[in-house]
Amino acid sequence: HKMAKIKTILENPANRHYVRRNIITKGSVIDTDLGKARVTNKPGQEGAINAILI
Repeated sequence: HKMAKIKTILENPANRHYVRRNIITKGSVIDTDLGKARVTNKPGQEGAINAILI
């Protein structure tokens, strides 16, 4: 387990417009200081982001 800073959103399968607005949902690919990661939880309901490095 490591904590990483989120730089930006790279892609979002829920809605392509979410990338421009930097909205994070389950399945989003985010760019962190450790590399790319895919979000595995629902951050809007839990208040934290869990992700796996790709």
